[in-house]
Formats: sequence, C-alpha cells, structure tokens
Amino acid sequence: YDIPLWCLLPIGTENLIVTGRCISAEHEASASSRISATCMALGDASGTAVHSAIHEGKASLREISVPGLQRKLRERGFYLDARGE
Repeated sequence: YDIPLWCLLPIGTENLIVTGRCISAEHEASASSRISATCMALGDASGTAVHSAIHEGKASLREISVPGLQRKLRERGFYLDARGE
C-alpha cells in the first residue's frame, strides 16, 4: 500500500507533520503501518518534506510539490509505489 503525504498532515493545523504510529489510517492499514521500518521511512520522508517546504519558501507544508518530494525521495533510494511504478 501507499501512504500519501496527506496522512501525515493533521486537519485543522498548519505546519504540523506527524509520523510513525500517529498517522491517519484506517484500522486495517494502521497495524502494518506501525512496523519499525515503515515508521523510520515516514520520519525520513517527513524530514525531507519539511526541508523542501523551507527551501521552496512555502508558508505551509500543504503547499509543497508532492511530485518534487517524491523525486527527492527516489533520488535517495526510497521505493515509493506499492504497484512497482
């Protein structure tokens, strides 16, 4: 499964990103998203998202370019797509 960036951005807040076990997910996905490797990847991706927002001069994390973030993560060796794309 994929974990979209929006699962890490709580509704009703600005410039807050959550990672690890506190992401927004359905019950079925929540169990497998809490394993250590996934939590570490989410933390790394969150840090990259914050870095991107700062360097792109965005006022909000919700304004960053998701394709740009995905490109940066792929360049660092992340495997992003559960469908193998």
